[in-house]
Amino acid sequence: MKRYIITGAPSTGKTTLINSLQENGHTVFEEVSRRIIISEQQKNSNKTPWEDVFGFTKLVYQQTIKELHTPILQHAFVDRGLADNIAYLQLKKQPVSDEFLDFDYQKFYHKTVFFCPIWEEIYTKDKQRLQSFEEAKKLQKLLLNTYQNLGFRILEIPKTNVLKRLQFIVTTIK
Repeated sequence: MKRYIITGAPSTGKTTLINSLQENGHTVFEEVSRRIIISEQQKNSNKTPWEDVFGFTKLVYQQTIKELHTPILQHAFVDRGLADNIAYLQLKKQPVSDEFLDFDYQKFYHKTVFFCPIWEEIYTKDKQRLQSFEEAKKLQKLLLNTYQNLGFRILEIPKTNVLKRLQFIVTTIK
C-alpha cells in the first residue's frame, strides 16, 4: 500500500481535509513540517522554513523517513509529501540536497497527488504559518512544478466545503 499526498500552499485546507479523512476511518499522517516547527519554536531554535530552511528540511527529511517506514495496511493520506521540501528550498533559493533529488518517491507514494489550490477566502496566518499570500502563491507554483517533474499526476481538489472535498478524494481512489 502507498500513501496519497495531499499538498498545496499554506492555508488551503489540507489539515482540515486530513482530519476529515481520519474522522471517516482513513489512515492519515499529520503534517511533519508543522510538528517540527512547533517543536523548534518551543526550543527557541531557528530551524524553521523562514530562518534556516536547509536545517529545517533536514529535520523534516529524517522524521518523514521514519514515518514512511511505518507499515500501513490500507491506503493512507499524508499532509504534505517529502517532495514539498524541494519547493520550500527553491522558494528560499537554497540548494536542494541529493537526498530529496534521488529519493524513490514512487516506492512510498501513490502516483496521484491531491492538490489544494490557493484560496484567498480561507487564507490565514498563524504562529507556524508566517507566509504572505503572495509568497504562498509562489510556493504553489513551485509545488506544482516539483510534483509534475517527479512524475506525479496532480488532481486539483475543488474549492468547496470539506464534505465535498472529502467525497472528491474518496470517489477518486475507488
